[in-house]
Amino acid sequence: MSRIVDVLVVGSGMAGLVAALAAADQGRSVRLLTTGMGSLAISGGSVDFLGYADGRFAADPWQGLAMLPEDHPYSLLGAESVRSAFQFFANVMEGQHWPMRPALSQDGTPRNTQLPTIMGTLKPTYLLPASLHTEALASAKKVLVLSVQGLRDCRPSLVVSQLRRYKSWADKEFTQGLLPSPFGDTHRAISALDLARMADKPHSRRWLLDALAPHAGKYDLILIPPLCGSKANPEVWQAVNAAAGCPVVEMLSIPPGVGGLRLRDALLQALNKHNFELVENTTVLRAETTGKTCTALVAEASGQERHHAARAFVTATGGILGGGMTLEPGQCWDSVFGIDITVPQDVSQWSEPKIFGNHLFSRMGVRVDRTMRPVDDAAVVRWQNVFFAGRSLGGYDYATEKSGHGVAIATGWQAGLMAAAAAAAGENQ
Repeated sequence: MSRIVDVLVVGSGMAGLVAALAAADQGRSVRLLTTGMGSLAISGGSVDFLGYADGRFAADPWQGLAMLPEDHPYSLLGAESVRSAFQFFANVMEGQHWPMRPALSQDGTPRNTQLPTIMGTLKPTYLLPASLHTEALASAKKVLVLSVQGLRDCRPSLVVSQLRRYKSWADKEFTQGLLPSPFGDTHRAISALDLARMADKPHSRRWLLDALAPHAGKYDLILIPPLCGSKANPEVWQAVNAAAGCPVVEMLSIPPGVGGLRLRDALLQALNKHNFELVENTTVLRAETTGKTCTALVAEASGQERHHAARAFVTATGGILGGGMTLEPGQCWDSVFGIDITVPQDVSQWSEPKIFGNHLFSRMGVRVDRTMRPVDDAAVVRWQNVFFAGRSLGGYDYATEKSGHGVAIATGWQAGLMAAAAAAAGENQ
């Protein structure tokens, strides 16, 4: 049996890290268990809040909140709590010298930004690194789209042909180009993460700065894959923009998630300033409960079981893909506490024929109250000191809504605060 901590968090994605930070910020001791690196390792470096509401693009995501169903996590929390959660996250990132901010409309209202991807599509997102010049996306007339030799995931010709389909990009003058690979003639395909790691250190960063230098002053905007380092280091961005002589914007990319790794780096740095312990390569097997109280989680690491006792618990293990839910024909349950999730017996009803349809499987998850405590079908709290956050929750479709990191931040913050309060109450008892 390990020492008792105040708050035990399971999962190191955005929801788990924010929950850990919210609890630690209240002066609680926090231990975080994780199997791998979490969803941030495969995500971009921006924060989607609410890109679509009721099937329509939400330029102002705050107005879009009113269009969500009552069981949506944002609706459970309420707009003011969501604002507080986003402010908490913004303060944390500011403290790590990696500020995240929304673009602003002409009247100063925060809005979503349509950010280009390496597929040439536009994706609505909300919080962006402050070093990213969102104004240039709209104002630029001459745009250079670059990739790197050997980087098969990004083809400038595809990006340009697809972007020209959008009215807001159709009248721009595009130029395409390839930067030389710092690895030379390699026998394997390189990834954006390989290149980003080269930019982490000043001496190996020269390849990117030298490759951009010939293009300096010739364009209004340069679009590149995520190459500007794998850490939350603003010096890289400053050097890249200076070398290019114009704003440089990284296109959203496929995994590995270079931008997500930067967010993870910043959040872990913030956590390490607190009474925090990270336990990696650990799989939670089951929960030990007594009545309305959870006393410990049993986890396996290196073939051995270990009991992790705590005063309060936050589960942020993800959805189906993250292993947070277990599926069998006609059945679905939470993988840690074994909570049954009501689903039709006929699995054909879990999805729709259209690939972008309103699929039930995408909204499966644990039912909670506004404190993020799990409840049964009669809305009765199952355990007083257990809280859920992120994709473990039901009632929303993060992929269709473009709300993944936003829900993770909002529910992680709430779960962390509530867990800290529950831990304090348990300590006093």
